[in-house]
Amino acid sequence: MVYFNKTMPLLWRYLLRNYFQVFFLCISSFILLLLLTRLQEIARLASFDSNLVTLFLFTLCQIPYILPIAIPISGLIAAILLSKRLSQDLELTVFRSVGLSLTKITIPLLISACLLSLINFVIVSELTPRSRLLSQKLFYKASTINPLFLIKNHKALKPKNSYIDMEMSSVDKKASDVVFAMQNKSQNRLTLLIAKHLCLKKNQLIGENVSLITHIDSNDHTQFDHLIIDNQQKMFTSAQAFSEMMQRDHFSLGFEFYPLRELIQMLSMQKNKPKIKNKLYFELNRRLFFSLITYAFTFMGISMGLQIGKERKQKGIILAILLTALTFICSIAAKSYYLSFERSLFFYLFPNILIFSCSFWFQKRAREGIE
Repeated sequence: MVYFNKTMPLLWRYLLRNYFQVFFLCISSFILLLLLTRLQEIARLASFDSNLVTLFLFTLCQIPYILPIAIPISGLIAAILLSKRLSQDLELTVFRSVGLSLTKITIPLLISACLLSLINFVIVSELTPRSRLLSQKLFYKASTINPLFLIKNHKALKPKNSYIDMEMSSVDKKASDVVFAMQNKSQNRLTLLIAKHLCLKKNQLIGENVSLITHIDSNDHTQFDHLIIDNQQKMFTSAQAFSEMMQRDHFSLGFEFYPLRELIQMLSMQKNKPKIKNKLYFELNRRLFFSLITYAFTFMGISMGLQIGKERKQKGIILAILLTALTFICSIAAKSYYLSFERSLFFYLFPNILIFSCSFWFQKRAREGIE
């Protein structure tokens, strides 16, 4: 017993060091891959003449997007590689020959998986919503200096009851064949603007061959024609003024933008609104799902990486890959039932139940010495 007590801290350090070396390497790879996919958005933000602080904050806010998925997968890869190496180098056989059971060997890894699950829950519940909101605010604030960008992204930012069509350059500072129609409800006016070219230079929006068609309201319809047609070879206007016309007064935020405390407060206020209540329950289920699979994937990696016999079979790794794919397929399917609490909960829980069942079965066979 004294021997075991002296060797356990050394064993824990050995296992945890090898586990987290691979884990952090995988996390770094996922973050690098994410930043490469977001490089176009970062470059577009830089094209808005943003300062370095804004660019750094925006880039930093992209990292929490990938962490809820990267942490479970990294834990799975690290656990499989460690368990497989212990089996192939016969280290697992040595540990068991001195009286250490599989449970004692895997305890440090399972404790680490619990801590990573809690960390992932905090990330997906607090850090990701806040960084998502900050990222959108930074991008929105920087884009307001470029009205052409706002027009190009009219699906997210345009005013209601408007139509926009144009050909935009790659740098979002030149546009051609612009057609812009908008209804101004406050003045009860319909406006049509057609321009051959629009370009942005030094906070000035310059138009070439611009035609503006609108009307003015009058109580006496017999006096004069209320239709106004204005043709200009060149037009100069403030980019900021045009941007303010295009902006919305507020963001249209989904529940994924709210931290956990605010979600719970909103849930308590939606007693008579079952549709909104189901959406809130779905968001809570989604965040718990990412926390649960962090532990489940590490446990699966430990169990299915074990090899007792001399033959190097890959069925455990293949099954782990299939279960991982099934997990993310079920998570996508759960989004289709965001209005049904029971169905979304089923799709989130089913792969985890399957993972734990298969993992316990693999460990049971390893304890009994069955290949």
